[in-house]
Amino acid sequence: MFGPAYFLSGDSFLKRTAVEDAARQRLAPVFSKWIGREEIKVRSEELPSRLDVSERVALLEKMVPAHGEAGQEVLIGRSSGGRVATVFAMRRPVKAVICFAYPFRHPNSVLEPIRFSHLAHITVPTLIFQGTRDAYGAIDITENYALSPAVTVRFVDTDHDFDLPPSEWDAVGQQVMKFLDSVQRQLPAKGARFDEAFYLRTHPDVAAAIGTGEYVSGEHHFKLKGRRKGRRFRLLANT
Repeated sequence: MFGPAYFLSGDSFLKRTAVEDAARQRLAPVFSKWIGREEIKVRSEELPSRLDVSERVALLEKMVPAHGEAGQEVLIGRSSGGRVATVFAMRRPVKAVICFAYPFRHPNSVLEPIRFSHLAHITVPTLIFQGTRDAYGAIDITENYALSPAVTVRFVDTDHDFDLPPSEWDAVGQQVMKFLDSVQRQLPAKGARFDEAFYLRTHPDVAAAIGTGEYVSGEHHFKLKGRRKGRRFRLLANT
C-alpha cells in the first residue's frame, strides 16, 4: 500500500467531479487514505477570489506533512490540478505524480512557458494521461514541449473533459497500477510508443547516421543525444 493520495481538481471542480469519482473508485484502496475535494476544505465563498496555481501550491504545502509519511504521497491532478501537483513535486519530495488532461496551453491565449517549462526538469516519476483531442495539448505535446526522462505519457481517445465510459476508466486504472508498481520497484515506466517515422522525417541527419550504423534507431539516438539537445519527437497514440 502507498501513502496518502491527494487529488487536486481543475478550476471547474465545483461543476465537474467525474474524474475524481472515477479515479477514487478504482485507486483509493491502494492508498493509506484519499484526500480529495471533500477533504480539502476550500470553498469558493470563503475566498476573496479563485486561487491561482501558486496559491494552491502554498495551500498544499500547509496540508502535506513534513514528517511521518512525508515523501510517500502520490499527487493526482486533473487539468490545473496537474500543474499544482508538478510544481509542488519540484519543491517537496513525493512518491509520484499522476496527471489527467494536463493544460500545456490555453486554447485562446498566447503560449505561457510557466505552464510547462518545469516539466523539462522534474525528477519525480510522473505519468500524464493526455487526450488525443485535448485543446490544451494533444498528440503533439512531446513535439512542442520538453519533458524530462521522469515523465511518462499515455494517450487516451478523449478531449480535455476526460469523459470516459467505465470500461475505459478501468483500463486507465490498470495503467496507473502498473505505473505505481514500477515506481515501487524503481523500474522504468512504460509509456506510449516512440514515433520512429516522425523522428527520422524531422531529423534526416539521424536517418543518415542510422544508415552508417552509428545508431540502431531514431529512439536510440533520442535517448543518447536527442533529448539532451531538445530534438523534437512524438509519441504514438495507442488508444
